[in-house]
Amino acid sequence: MVIETQNEEPKYRIHLSKVGVKNLKTFVVTERSGMRHHIIPTVEITIDLPADLKGIHMSRLVESMTEELSDQFMVHPSIEEIQIKILEGLAQKHPFSNGEVKFDFEFGYTTKTPVSNKRIWEVCDVSAITRKMNADPFIHEIEIKVIGNTVCPHCMANNEGLTHIQRAIGTLRVVGTTDAIPTYGSMIDIIESSFSSKTYSLLKLEDEMHVTKQMHSNPLLVEDVCRNILQHAKDTFSERDLEMFAEARSLESIHKHDVIAQGRIVTNGE
Repeated sequence: MVIETQNEEPKYRIHLSKVGVKNLKTFVVTERSGMRHHIIPTVEITIDLPADLKGIHMSRLVESMTEELSDQFMVHPSIEEIQIKILEGLAQKHPFSNGEVKFDFEFGYTTKTPVSNKRIWEVCDVSAITRKMNADPFIHEIEIKVIGNTVCPHCMANNEGLTHIQRAIGTLRVVGTTDAIPTYGSMIDIIESSFSSKTYSLLKLEDEMHVTKQMHSNPLLVEDVCRNILQHAKDTFSERDLEMFAEARSLESIHKHDVIAQGRIVTNGE
């Protein structure tokens, strides 16, 4: 007979908001808008624990994921759909009021160099979270980070056109229901269009000249980049119900520290 230690009374009756597994690796294949992606996410699956239970059945969390992903040839419509299926499967195995699945992964996308027109792959960081709270609809939180650059307009205005330039990281995070969540590609486009210029893994000389001219003709503070992300996101997703957060982080070339700007905006679909 199996002794269910998890069902015993705990020493201290305290509700725990998150209990589960972290740093779990898996493999998934998604296809969206005709583009197939092979992704190896780092996974976190958690549920809440009532005050009167000692623990949860950890294996059931992992089992709910492996059962959904057991077919190595299955192609999923999106990361969010996978996470919904995991939580739905988990609800059949383990009671919970609040459940959450988080995937952190690198996402590849294609672009072209600005002048030589060479097709290249770029990579950005994505964090995707799906939450289920009681009988409420599934809520998703998608965060994407993309590398661009900034050119300081203050120094340029006071230094006969000379200024410092640096790489920057733009972050856009959106929160909403399943039908409101935009594609990763549209979020990437918004962030990249908000910098002084895009950056590229490959640049030929003619591309370098183009990017350099574009950067200096569009000097931006880190505050400008953050506001650009928020405004572009508002304009693009105005017909969706979303809460959106942005951060711009400039990896300062003349300082030993970084500088940041953060903000939030909401669209209501009207």
